[in-house]
Amino acid sequence: MSNRSSALGENLQTTKEEMLYEQIKQDILKNEFPPGTVLVERKLTERYGVSRSPVRYALRQLVKDGLLSGEPGKGIIVPEYTLEDILEVYDLLEVLQVYALQVSLKNYGDIADQELERIIQETLDLSEEKSYEERMEWDIRFHEYIIRRVNNKRLTHIFEMLVNQKRRFDVTSFGDQEHSQKSDAQHVKMFEAIKSRNLDDAIAALREHEQYIKQYYIEKLVIGRYNL
Repeated sequence: MSNRSSALGENLQTTKEEMLYEQIKQDILKNEFPPGTVLVERKLTERYGVSRSPVRYALRQLVKDGLLSGEPGKGIIVPEYTLEDILEVYDLLEVLQVYALQVSLKNYGDIADQELERIIQETLDLSEEKSYEERMEWDIRFHEYIIRRVNNKRLTHIFEMLVNQKRRFDVTSFGDQEHSQKSDAQHVKMFEAIKSRNLDDAIAALREHEQYIKQYYIEKLVIGRYNL
């Protein structure tokens, strides 16, 4: 086989592996595999109609993402999230975004304001339509935009890993209209502070929002309204 053909084959294989990784990730986030589920390679090959190689790749990546864990004697399992997990994820998300604002807010301009306003409007419209799953994606885009303004690949990578883990919390809030409306109002408050280029107010609004979200999921876990 020529080098060109070999490279093409590797690209096709990588694409197949990435597609399976995304599919299994989405199924985990949608609770198709409940916490405590042991993911067995053979069963996954049958479920998705693929060979073991892309399954192994996907499982390795998902363990790195923190969506799966490898436990001696058990194998690869979907972890049950704890109070400590919620605290760690949201505390780190807050720290990363505060840093992002401190570094990049001075460089915001009309284009940034327009994009954030567009994201917020999409979020508000989806809340009104009660399209909560899609609304959550736009919610994440708001925070992601703040991170990406720094243009730091490592910062973005760490943020994305944390977001992958928080998505499992997010699934449990779909349908909670009051929660969505409160979160939307906090986003608007953050945006107004960003638009006025008031760093202190922007950070204060961000911290208020992240603390609210963290407390929301802690209360859900503690009073047993769902199992993470």
